[in-house]
Amino acid sequence: MVVFDEAQYLRYSTVGIKPLLAHVYDYLKNITLIFTGSEVGLLHDFIGINDSSSDFYGRYYVSIELKPFNDEKSKEFLKAGFKELGINVNEKIINKAVSELDGIVGWLVYFGKLYVDKGEDALDEVKSLGAKIVKKELDEAFSRSPYYTLIMKAIATLGKARWKNIVNYVIAQTGRKVTNATISRDLKNLIKMGFVEKEGNEYKIADPIIRYTVLEEY
Repeated sequence: MVVFDEAQYLRYSTVGIKPLLAHVYDYLKNITLIFTGSEVGLLHDFIGINDSSSDFYGRYYVSIELKPFNDEKSKEFLKAGFKELGINVNEKIINKAVSELDGIVGWLVYFGKLYVDKGEDALDEVKSLGAKIVKKELDEAFSRSPYYTLIMKAIATLGKARWKNIVNYVIAQTGRKVTNATISRDLKNLIKMGFVEKEGNEYKIADPIIRYTVLEEY
């Protein structure tokens, strides 16, 4: 088993890694390739299962996407973890963590670990430390387009934003007209990177720590 974490970054490789991995897939049957990544859309683009020009085109694969827990599942998850540690945690603290971390499994795990040492300060600590981690990812992403920051800021400020809200915000901040094609392209890229989700006619930032970071740092 060979695992590539954050495998979407392999697209920057200059050594022609996809033909090599396709060869492994085709001829080394005792090896299983696993690709994981936080930027799901870009990861799918890199692998290119449905792209006839890709070395992986037509190969069999299994896709597992870890969705956020709902409130009930999040509470059960935290309670089970604390029970294993022999810790009794006030229901209000659990409810607040669930509300602010919005079912993102990684942040729930982080909160649980920090609670052992930080107690009631654990939630603030998750936000603070999480923001430092997320900011590095955002800085790298935002360097690719001057409008990424403004689009994310518009969505983070409103909670959920429609197309018109985003366009108006970008125009207000830049003082100039921006083409629909530019906003459309950048929104699609932000969705591919996993920073933004679309629900019906609205866009939102699914990860509460990303939203918190955008509001606090940009």
